[in-house]
Amino acid sequence: MNAVTKTEPQEQFLPADPMVNMIERVAMDPNSDLAKLERMLELKEKHDAQNAKAAFDAAFAKASASFPEIPLNGENKHQKTRYALLKDIIKLTRPVLAEHGLALSFSTETTEKEVIVTAELSHENGHTKRNSLPLPRDAGAGRNAVQAIGSTQTYGQRYTAQAILGLSLGEDVEDDGVTAANGTETVTAEQFVTLRDLIAETGTDEAKFHLAFGHKDPANADLQLFPAARFNEAKAMLERKKGGK
Repeated sequence: MNAVTKTEPQEQFLPADPMVNMIERVAMDPNSDLAKLERMLELKEKHDAQNAKAAFDAAFAKASASFPEIPLNGENKHQKTRYALLKDIIKLTRPVLAEHGLALSFSTETTEKEVIVTAELSHENGHTKRNSLPLPRDAGAGRNAVQAIGSTQTYGQRYTAQAILGLSLGEDVEDDGVTAANGTETVTAEQFVTLRDLIAETGTDEAKFHLAFGHKDPANADLQLFPAARFNEAKAMLERKKGGK
């Protein structure tokens, strides 16, 4: 009778990182140079960060090529345009991102005048990309302070999500500016904050400010719809006034 040879399964070991082995040897040597060990650790950290970014870039390239078409279910009645809703962006991109080890999250910081929304796209290997957008609080008619923050947060999440994922989903204007009903490109959120703060700091009457720039109804003018083409001129005028105070 032939003997049956029983083979025990062998454990599979991944090859050790040569840099890790070297660091361990230096660390265990009582005569090792501490400064040398610190340099090696810094080099290892830099090396790991480069690898993590390379993995992130590769994963994002594959994910972005697989994003499905996102419907434009939102409607801006004032501008007569359509755009993608935040819930649709999240719902349709999340499975693709997860498949490639990526995850999209948001954080929000509030100040007395602004809501700063940050989108974070993270990879399982540790690299994270961030995109932040400072916005004035959306204190529209009938909104209390909490509702103003919530509305601004949703708006900011939609725009930062589109930016960090590289999506083009309606209402896209360079530098997050918008287009007024008359077709004029308006100031970005950051430019709006700059003008608003300068107007406040110089004690400028906002209606007179709009009148100086040719608004036909200055008493009802909206600073957020100020023409982008005249931003630099308006900023310079206010800064001169501020300097003369």
